[in-house]
Amino acid sequence: MRRPSALVGLLALSSCSDNTTPATPDAGRADAVVATDAPAGSVASLPIRQTTRLPGMDGPVDVATDAHGWSHIRATTLRDATYVQGYLQARERMAQMDILRRLGSGTLGERFGVVSSAAIGQDLAFRAIGLRRAAVAMWAQIQTEPSAARTRVALTAFSAGVNQYLREIRSGRAEAPPSTELVLGETTPDWSEVDSLVIGRYQSYSLSYSADTEIANSQLIDAVRTTFGGADPTAAPERYARRAMAQDVLVWRPPSEAAVVPDFYPPRSGMAQVFRPTTQRPHLAAGLYDRVAPFFRHVREGFSVWGDESRGSNNWVVTPGVTRNGRALLANDPHLALRAPAIWWGTHLTVTGGADAVDVAGTTFPGVPGVVIGFNQRVAWGVTTAYYDVTDVYQETITAGVGGAPDTVLFNGRQVPIQVITEQVPDGAGGNVEARLEVVPHHGPIVPEIVNGRIVRRTGSRALSIRWTGHQATDEFSTFMALAYARNVDDARAAVEGFGVGAQNFVFADIEGRTGYASHAVIPQRAAGALTWRSDNPEGTNPCTVLPGTGEAEWTGTVPSAQIPQAVGSATRPYIVTGNNDQVGATRDGNPFDATVYLGCGYASGWRAERITQRLQMAGSQMTVEDMQSIQGDHTVLAGGRFRPFLMSAFARLEAEWTTPGTHPDIAALALTLQPRAARLRDAAMRVQSWTLDGASGAEADATPAQRRDAVATSIFHGWMSRLLRGTFSDETAVLRVGGFDSIRAALHLLEHPTELRARTASGESVLWDDLSTAGATETRDVIVLRSLDEAMADLERLTTTADVERWLWGSLHTVRFSSLIPGTDATLSIPPTTDGAFPRGFPRPGGIDVVDASGPGLGGSNYSFGSGASQRLSVELGPDGPRAFNALPGGQSIDTGSPYFRDEAELWRSNRTHAVPFREAEVVAEAGGRWRFEPAP
Repeated sequence: MRRPSALVGLLALSSCSDNTTPATPDAGRADAVVATDAPAGSVASLPIRQTTRLPGMDGPVDVATDAHGWSHIRATTLRDATYVQGYLQARERMAQMDILRRLGSGTLGERFGVVSSAAIGQDLAFRAIGLRRAAVAMWAQIQTEPSAARTRVALTAFSAGVNQYLREIRSGRAEAPPSTELVLGETTPDWSEVDSLVIGRYQSYSLSYSADTEIANSQLIDAVRTTFGGADPTAAPERYARRAMAQDVLVWRPPSEAAVVPDFYPPRSGMAQVFRPTTQRPHLAAGLYDRVAPFFRHVREGFSVWGDESRGSNNWVVTPGVTRNGRALLANDPHLALRAPAIWWGTHLTVTGGADAVDVAGTTFPGVPGVVIGFNQRVAWGVTTAYYDVTDVYQETITAGVGGAPDTVLFNGRQVPIQVITEQVPDGAGGNVEARLEVVPHHGPIVPEIVNGRIVRRTGSRALSIRWTGHQATDEFSTFMALAYARNVDDARAAVEGFGVGAQNFVFADIEGRTGYASHAVIPQRAAGALTWRSDNPEGTNPCTVLPGTGEAEWTGTVPSAQIPQAVGSATRPYIVTGNNDQVGATRDGNPFDATVYLGCGYASGWRAERITQRLQMAGSQMTVEDMQSIQGDHTVLAGGRFRPFLMSAFARLEAEWTTPGTHPDIAALALTLQPRAARLRDAAMRVQSWTLDGASGAEADATPAQRRDAVATSIFHGWMSRLLRGTFSDETAVLRVGGFDSIRAALHLLEHPTELRARTASGESVLWDDLSTAGATETRDVIVLRSLDEAMADLERLTTTADVERWLWGSLHTVRFSSLIPGTDATLSIPPTTDGAFPRGFPRPGGIDVVDASGPGLGGSNYSFGSGASQRLSVELGPDGPRAFNALPGGQSIDTGSPYFRDEAELWRSNRTHAVPFREAEVVAEAGGRWRFEPAP
C-alpha cells in the first residue's frame, strides 16, 4: 500500500443503514413500495420507497433525492432537519469527515501512524497551531450566547445523526464502502459538536493562516543580505545591486488595478507622510529557519488537503437594471483543492413550521451542518477569500529560567514567563508521542522544531511565535445560520457582521433586485512600529515579514466594522466583482502599509476580477444567468497580453541581428547559436503573436481549427513562461537556497518597471537578468527572453513526444485529475482513475495563468497539470417568484463507484456545464421518483 503523506480522505457511505428496510444510495428514485394520498406536486405525494426509524426525532422527515443525488430534506423542526442531514452526510462522507477532524485535531497518527511517520509530524504541527483548542473554546462560547440558539440546535442534532450512523457501522447493520476500511471501523469515535467546529476552524486556517509566507519573505531578505552583502553602491555596485534584489521580487503592487473599487472604503489619509517610528525588521537568528522548516513543511501538507495553493475564488452580483429579464444575478466559484469526492456536499433543508421555519439550499463542507454557500427563497450569497492579514510572526528574545523557573521572553522591558502545554499524541501502535508546546501569552505558540515525528527541546535565545486571530473563539457558524434566515440584502449584511476568522468577501442578491457586498473579520490593528516599511526604508517593519517580539509592533485592537470594505449595488454600480483582488486600492502605490487602515498585502493579481468585469461590460444591459455560467468558464489568459510584447520585442531584435550581424551586441552570441533553429523559432513567435489569448484546450474531438491554433499557442506561451521564470530566478534561488515569492508578478515587474528597480547593473537593467552560473558573462533581459523560447520548444517536444508543432495541443498537457484522498485507491476512486483508458493523464482542460476558470498550470516544466480550481460553479437568478439556481461539483455526492452519483457531476464540470438545482417543491418532486421516510423510533 502507498504510504500516505497529506492524509485526508473522503468517503460516502451508501450501504445498508436502515433499521427496517435496506437502503440504497439513490433512495427515493426507484419504484415505490408504499403509496400515499397527498396534494399533487407535494413531496408528500411521492410514494414512500423506504421507511427508517431513528431514535430521538421530534416527528417524521421526508427526503427526496434529485437527479444528481442531492438530498432534499423536509422536516417540521430544525432539529430533525439537521439530525437527518448528519445521518445522510455520514452515510456518504463519514470517512472524509473522520479524516478532516483528525487532521485538524492532530490525531491522524491514531489511525495512520503505523503506516506513515508523516502522520505524526502533521499531528504535532496541528497541535501547535491549536485548532481543536480553539474549537473547544468556540463550543463553550456558543453554548452561552443567546443569539446562537439555532447554531446549538444544528450542531447538536447533526452530531446525533452522525452518531446514529456510526452505531449502525459498529453493529454491522451498515458497512463502509470498498476501499475505505483503512479509515472507518468499529473504533471510529463518536462525533461531537467540537468536531464540526474543528473542521470549520480548519477551513478558516487554510484561508487565512499566512505565517509560512511571512517567514519565507524574511528568509529571502536575510539570505540576500548574508549572501551578497555590500551595502555601499559606490564601493561594490554589483554586490549592492544583488543585495537590493529582494525588494525587486517582493512586489506589493498587483499587476492589474482594473477591478479595484476605491469607494469600497474611505479615502486614504496620506499615511506615508505621517510620522512613524524608526523600528527596523529583525534579522533572524542563525539556524532559526532550518529549525522551523519541518513544522512549515507539515503546515503546507495541511494546506494541500483542502485549500487552493493561491486561496482564490470568484464571485459577483449584477443589478436588475442591466439584466435581460430585470432580475438580480449572483455567481460564485470558490477555488479549492480538486479531490474525489468533492470538497462540497449538496444539500437542501426545509423546515415547514414554527419559529425556525426555513427553506435553504446550497452546499456545505462534510462534517458541517446547514448551508455554507447558497440561497433561500429570497436571498442568495457567495464568498471569496478576502486576503486580510490576520497573522503575525514575532522573533522572541528568550532568557533561560533559573532553578526550575520557566524560560521568559522580553516584552516591553520585562520578562514574561513562557507557558507550557503538554499533550499526548497517539501513534497508532498503542503508544503516545508527547507534544510539549510552548506558548507566549501575549502572542501565541512558539514554532516547534519537529524531527522524525518528535518535538525537539528548544535551545538558544531566539524563537519564532505566531499570533493568529484563529487562536481565539469566534462563531462563524451563526453567520451562516443567520444567512439561511435572511430575507433581504440588509439582513444578509447584518449576518456577516458576526463573522470572525477566515475573512470572506460576501456578495448578496435578493428577489427585490438589490445587490450588495460586505466583508468582515477580526482584523488586527497594528501599532505604528509594525508598519515602518517604505520603498526608501526597505529594512523597516511590515506585517508580511517577521516582526520584533519585544513590544514595538503589537496589535492594539481590531479594525472597526465601518472601516472594513463594503458596497451596495446601484444604477451607477450595476455589478460588484471580487476575485481576491485588492478591494480598496491600497497597493496601487506599491506600499500597502501606508493606508489609512492596513488590511493586507498579499492580494491576487487582479486579472480574474479584471476579466470578469470585461465580460460583464461586454454583455451590456442584456445579461442572463447563462452569461454568468459562461463567464465562470472563461479562460482568456490576460497575463499573456502583458508578457507577449516583451517576447515580440526581443524577437524583432533577434531578426535584426540575424539580418545584420553585430547590430545588437548583447544578443549576438545567442543569435549565432539559435540560427540553425531560426525557422522553428520564427514559427513559434508568429503563433504567439497571432494568439487570441484564449487558453483553449484543443484536445476535444469537436475543437475547431481556430481553437486548435490557440491551443498550440497556449502551449508555447506557457512553455516559454516556465523557462522565463527559471531563467530569471533559479540561479539566485539556488545560491540563496530559498524561494517563496510570486515569480510571475516579480517577472512582470522587472519587465514593465525597469526604472523602479533597485537591483540594477550599469546598463540600467535588473541584475536578476544576469545568470550567476555563467562566470565572465553578463546576460541581458533579451538573452533570457530568447533563450527561454528556444528551451521551451525542446521541452514541448519532449513532453508531447513529437516534433510536430500542430500536435502540441494545450489540453494534452494541461490536465486535471480529482485525486482520491484515500491512500492506495487512485486506481479506483480518483476521477478519472489512473487506469482510465480514455483519460490516462486526467481530463484535458483549457485555462492557464490566473484565468477566471481557475486552472493555474504548474510551470516547473515536468508537466502542466493542476490540482485546484472551481470547487463548485454556483449561479442564481432571483426574481419575485424566488430563485432559479444552477451548480456543478467536480465529482459527485457518493464515493460508491457503482453509484450513478459517483462522478456524474464531474462529467458536467469538465465541460463547463451545470445542472439546475431543484428548489421549489414541485421541482424537487419532478426529479424524485420516491421519498425516504424517517420516523421517530418507539
